[in-house]
Amino acid sequence: MARGVLGIICCPMVDDNLMYNLINDKDEKHITVVRNGNESSIRRKLDKAGIEYETIVWQDVVRRAYEPKDGYNILIVMTALGLHAEPKVLKDTVEGLAKDMQGSVDSLGFYLGTCGNYNWNLPQWCESKGYKPSFTFCDKCGNVCDDCVGINIAGGPKYMELEKKYTGHLFVFPAMASNYDDFMNADKAESMKIEETLTDEMRETLGIEKGKDGYMRWLLRLGNYEHILKIDTGIGDRENFESDLKKVAERTALSIKEPEGEWADLQPTVDIYSNCKSKLPL
Repeated sequence: MARGVLGIICCPMVDDNLMYNLINDKDEKHITVVRNGNESSIRRKLDKAGIEYETIVWQDVVRRAYEPKDGYNILIVMTALGLHAEPKVLKDTVEGLAKDMQGSVDSLGFYLGTCGNYNWNLPQWCESKGYKPSFTFCDKCGNVCDDCVGINIAGGPKYMELEKKYTGHLFVFPAMASNYDDFMNADKAESMKIEETLTDEMRETLGIEKGKDGYMRWLLRLGNYEHILKIDTGIGDRENFESDLKKVAERTALSIKEPEGEWADLQPTVDIYSNCKSKLPL
């Protein structure tokens, strides 16, 4: 049985993947969640699954006041969902968290996508810094999965196949459907600045409806988006996926389509956890 501390830096968009790992790992483990204002989603899911955990403030991690128990420990730090909208801020934030966690963990899992940070390989970056062994979501060939869709369909080459087969589709999986408002609000400040410059005459000419969804609907039409492609990962909020998906369809004015064949794949999710755990002391 593993011992020591597995550190997790996780985006709320993939905390379903983390929950899948935690639920399916039957080893006894002591989970600690950092209270930093971003942890409500993972705590709600842990509570629902009946998984016990403790909490700690981030400053206690920084000043090395975190005291793991005997045995196998998991220290979870959640990031803000909106970081995907600012790639540089995302990169600086995650690398800063990884640096500050080095004295508290034995291995580190990055449960997030690169989201606009081209060629950002966090495990390689950690290795170059002499940090603890780390892993992120990779396809079966070891290539980094760049965003949350790639994470859930097992990589870039398969992502390209999906995009070629389903052009003009918005890819939506359970976590995206349940987090739609928070996901879109990350860009709200920028879009509001643009909308404030639009006169009624401009809206009428361009075909931009008033209301919080009007601008997004216009952008989707501009990109020739017509459908939502349902990516059913088999994990996450199974009870509300259909209703959440319908709400997104109403908000975006897109129709829902089921893909042909099986596209979802949990290989990156299974691998990241097993790889992280393999680097812990026995």
